[in-house]
This record gives sequence, structure tokens and C-alpha cells, in this order.
Amino acid sequence: MKNKKYRTVLIMTMLFALVLTGCRKKQSVDLSGIHTTAAETMASETKAPETTAAPETTAAPETENEESSGTDGAPAGQNAAAALSVRSKIATEIDGKVSVEYPILSNLRDSATEGRVNELLKETALRVVSDNGLKSETDTVSVKCKVISLDRNRAVISYDGSMKAENAAHPTALFYTATVDLNKAELVGLTAYADAYTMAGYILSDDCVLYKPAASADVLAELKAYDIETLTEILEACDFASVEAGTFPQSFSYENQGDIYMIVPVSHALGDYAIVRYSPSTK
Repeated sequence: MKNKKYRTVLIMTMLFALVLTGCRKKQSVDLSGIHTTAAETMASETKAPETTAAPETTAAPETENEESSGTDGAPAGQNAAAALSVRSKIATEIDGKVSVEYPILSNLRDSATEGRVNELLKETALRVVSDNGLKSETDTVSVKCKVISLDRNRAVISYDGSMKAENAAHPTALFYTATVDLNKAELVGLTAYADAYTMAGYILSDDCVLYKPAASADVLAELKAYDIETLTEILEACDFASVEAGTFPQSFSYENQGDIYMIVPVSHALGDYAIVRYSPSTK
């Protein structure tokens, strides 16, 4: 009887052990599933490293052009320089035997001044015909135009050529100039940037430098034959700005890059005119 009870207890103990072992295995499976799920979740939440974009280029600030506040309303910055530049082209007046070039300017500060400036430039170029009483049917004139310098305030123009009256024995070489104040639409002469007496003294001195013809002893000798009073009077009546309308000046001048150029009459044998250069920086 006792042995029977012992076997019963032993069998129940073994059955409990089997049940317990089965439960542990089942829990082990469940834990494994939880671990796998957690790993997959972590992987799906891992983000790829962000790519750093190249730094954005910052444009340099535009520099305002000092002329951009003018009445033309041109834009500031690099494009403003082109927009504010005065432009020029060359036109030709042809009438019979007369051919005279003259400049036409554009992009001035206002259209009214631009119109007056261009009328003045054309009229001045053609004064070689009107002031000398030449006729296009019988007299020959040929003049080429060159823009020596041009900015927002001033234009310097030269006219190079020749004229020959119908009964003249030979043509006369021409070189005349016009300097125009573009803000006032007015001609400017030598007295605006030099003293006539001082310039006459320079021409008569040993420091005188010829620009055209270069280093000609004969031309220098002829220039020095002037007395200072006569040469001063010639230079005081220099340029269209210093003479009455209808009078073609004996001499002309212009300024370029700080140097002063004076066109002075000489004999026909020596070329009809000479150009003297005065450089203030070397005097």
C-alpha cells in the first residue's frame, strides 16, 4: 500500500516536471520572437546619414555708380557703367564738292541737352564752309572727324582735312577742334584751362615741344619769330568759343589727359599749321 502511494507521488512529480519543462520551452520561443521583432523595429527606424549641401554662394553687393542718381535713371551696379556711358557715331555732310564729318552723341543726361549738343557739333564742324564763304558747287572741302575724348561732362573733337577755293593755287591743310560742355551745351576754349600769355611765353621758350610735325627745327624757328604780344592775341582768340559768330579762328586748342595742345598757324610751305604740346606735370 505504501509502495503504491509512493509510485503515485513519483508519477505526479514527473508529470509536473514535464509540464514545467514545456512551459519553459514555450516561454523561450516567445522571448525569441520578441527579440527578433525588436531588432527589426530598430533597423527600420535607422536613418541614412544626411548629405551636407555645398554652401550657398553669396553674391557680392553691387557698387552704386556715382552717376546712377542722374536724370537718366540708369540702374546701379556693373550694368550702370555701360548704361551711363555717352556714345558717339560719325555722320557725314555731303553737298557738291563738300564732305565734312561730324559726331552725333547719344545717352546724354537729358534729351533736350542732347539735341542742343548735337546741333552745336554739326554747326561747328560746318563752320569751315560758312565762315570762309566757300561754295559747295565750286570749292572743295574734305574733313574727317575724330573723337579725342568723351565722358559725361565734356566732348573733345578734332577735324582734319583740307579746303581749296575754286581759284586757289593749292589746297590749305586744316586742323580745327571743338570742346563742348555736355551739361550746358556750350563751346569751351583755351581760356577755360590755360592763360594765353603764359602759353605764348611757353611757345617762344626753349622748352617748347612740337607734337606735329615732331621736332622740326624750321617750324620751331618760325614760331619763335612771333613776338609775345602777337602770339598772345592769337591765343586769346583761340577756338570758336573766343570769336564772334561767322569768324573762323586762326588757332585752336584742346586738352587731353592733362596736356594742352595748341594749333598755331605757320606758312603753307611748313604745312599751314603746327601743333604744340604743353604738359603741366613736366613744367
